[in-house]
Amino acid sequence: MSPQQKNIDLAVLDAKTKELIEAFEAHPRMAGPNPHSTIFFLCDFVKNSHKMLKSVDAEKYAAGNKQARDTIQEVVGRNQFASLLANDTTGQLAAMTAQDPSDRVDLGPTIKAKAKELAEL
Repeated sequence: MSPQQKNIDLAVLDAKTKELIEAFEAHPRMAGPNPHSTIFFLCDFVKNSHKMLKSVDAEKYAAGNKQARDTIQEVVGRNQFASLLANDTTGQLAAMTAQDPSDRVDLGPTIKAKAKELAEL
């Protein structure tokens, strides 16, 4: 097993991912029929990562199954990317989501902190 493939507690990964999704869904700019495109994009990205996580058989992962481990490694990488975007100060996220410069969105400290926690697992 390579250093990048340390054993990850899937239950903790699942719980932390759910916390981040809940933080996105609680953001005031996510409400209504037209959520802000940046928040929607990033929340959708995290939800898709969560679906990937839920598709992994925990027993196969624990037994060292290559496909299960590769999928979790992909989820971990996606979580790190989500944190990078959530904590972006360069404008990269705004550019990726074709954000109107006059309608910038602040994700707030909760989303930023939860994204960082998830990326550090």
